[in-house]
Amino acid sequence: MISIIIHVWLIRATKKRVIILKLKKSGPAIIAAASLGIISPLPIYAAVPIGLSFIPFGVPFAAVIAFVIASPLINPGVFFLTYTQLGVEIAFWRVITAFILAITGGFISLHLFKTITSPISVIKKPNQPDRSCLQELHAGLIFFGKHFAIALLISAVVKALISPQLINEILGRQITGSLLVGIALGVPFYSCGGAAIPFVQVLRDMGMNKGAVLAFLIAGPATKLGTLYIFKSLLGIKIFIFYLVLTVTGAFLAGLMLLLIS
Repeated sequence: MISIIIHVWLIRATKKRVIILKLKKSGPAIIAAASLGIISPLPIYAAVPIGLSFIPFGVPFAAVIAFVIASPLINPGVFFLTYTQLGVEIAFWRVITAFILAITGGFISLHLFKTITSPISVIKKPNQPDRSCLQELHAGLIFFGKHFAIALLISAVVKALISPQLINEILGRQITGSLLVGIALGVPFYSCGGAAIPFVQVLRDMGMNKGAVLAFLIAGPATKLGTLYIFKSLLGIKIFIFYLVLTVTGAFLAGLMLLLIS
C-alpha cells in the first residue's frame, strides 16, 4: 500500500511540477539513477513501475534501467545488516558491485533499448482524461495487487518445497564451482534482504568462501523468481534476458575478483 501511494504521488507531483526532473542527459542520468537505486528502499515490484512512470517526463530509459538494476541489489537497511553480520568487506563489495552493474547496464542499454511500451495502466497517456487521486489509487491497487500476489506465491512455493540442507550438501570448495553454486542458491533461497543474511551466514560458517557469499548476495535479489517475474511482465522478454545475463555474469566476476585479490 505504501508503494502504491508513493507511485501515485510521484505521478501527480511530477505532473504538477512539484518534482522538477533535470536528468535528461543520458550519462549523468544513469549515474544519478544508479546512486538513487542503491539508497532506495523500494521493493522491485514498486521500483520498476515508479521508474517507468518518469519516462513520459523526459528521463532517459537507460537511467530507468540503471535504477531498477540497482534497486533490488542493495539498500541502506540491507547494507547495515550485511555490515553487522558479514563484515565490512562483504558490505563494501556488495555496494560497489551493485553500483557498477547498474551503471554498466544503463550504458549498454543506451545502444540496445531506445524506449519501451509499458503495460502499466496507471501511467497517464496524453489522450486519457485526468484521474482523481482515488481513481489513481484504485488503478494502482489492481495492478500492484495482481503482480505482487503472483510474485509472493512463486517465492513461497519454491521456498517451501526445496530444503536448504540438500543444497548445503553439494556446496563445494572449488573456486569456480562454489561461485556457481552460490549464484544458483539465490534463486530458491533469497526471499528478502533481511532473511537472506542469517542463511548465508550459516553457509559461510560451514565453509562457503567469501567470493561465493558475494555471488549469492548479488545474484540472489536479482534472480529470485519474484524479481524475474516483475521484469518479464513489466519490461518484456528482451530486457528480462539482458538483466538476467548481466546480473549473473556480474555476480560471478565480482565473487571471482574478491577471491583473487584477497
